[in-house]
Amino acid sequence: MMRLKRTLISSMVGLLLLMQSTTLVAQGPYSILTGTVRGIHVHGLKRWLEVESGKDKAIVELRIGRNTRYSPRQPSAGEKVKVEYLTNRGVPVAYSVTLLEGAQESPKVAPKKSSK
Repeated sequence: MMRLKRTLISSMVGLLLLMQSTTLVAQGPYSILTGTVRGIHVHGLKRWLEVESGKDKAIVELRIGRNTRYSPRQPSAGEKVKVEYLTNRGVPVAYSVTLLEGAQESPKVAPKKSSK
């Protein structure tokens, strides 16, 4: 009888662990937010990117950190960006931030004219 109880409890715990692992794996692809950077804030050791959505003008705060990838560089306030993020424990975490609207272009320099 005692062995049956242990087997039943072990199988229930295993089933619960299996259910938890499938919900963690099935998070799906990244969500994408396109908008304008309103600022980068530091709260203690955590950094946040504040973006105003281009669609509904809602302000979204995204957690950024050492694993966040910036292309071609980290944005500053007023620049348009595309952010790929996942929600981790209820907090949107930015995984890549791409500058839009001409940020990829290098400044054009006029060629020097040689005088003879």
